[in-house]
Amino acid sequence: MKGGESLDRLASREEVDQAIEALSAEDMYRLRKAASFCLLGSDYSDPDEIVNEAICRTLGGDRHWPKSVPFIAYMIQTMKGLGSDSRNSLQQSRTKQLEALVPDGMSVDEVLGRLDQRHPDALANMIEVEASSEWQTRAKVDADKIEAFFAEDLQVTWVILGIKDELPPADIMDMGGISQTQYDTARRRFRRGVAKIFSEKRPS
Repeated sequence: MKGGESLDRLASREEVDQAIEALSAEDMYRLRKAASFCLLGSDYSDPDEIVNEAICRTLGGDRHWPKSVPFIAYMIQTMKGLGSDSRNSLQQSRTKQLEALVPDGMSVDEVLGRLDQRHPDALANMIEVEASSEWQTRAKVDADKIEAFFAEDLQVTWVILGIKDELPPADIMDMGGISQTQYDTARRRFRRGVAKIFSEKRPS
């Protein structure tokens, strides 16, 4: 790093081009393995599609690579974001499609209730849905904190990806190209980091 250069500096188009050209066959294998999990439930059809989309978004300036973050780690985070965006978009699309089929004067919930796809007790169902939504929101905030904390640690990034997708250690080590010792050390860093993030007691 040049003297006085900020760790938070965003990469230039030329630096992104250089990073892409520097990707080895092994790097691309790892990215495709990670991509296969990032696209689950999304409208991306194959790993190469979401890898290419992450590259295009970066080259086009829609996504930005902080130079303090390893390029592969940045690519994984970008693909995870694209997959999440796509899943949310699909859910919104399905909701709109269902709303279009609902007769005038009825709500989507009423239709689903009549089809026995919802709990018959409307009040209990409302509480259940609200509680689930709040839990999902808290869980996403927590997950974002963890991923941001380890953004510069590529080995822990692989561990997090593996944990989220319930992969066995052997698959995580294969994807990340890390040894058993490196994996075990990354797991310890992960546990210590999580403990640090949530060291303050949450309000009840």
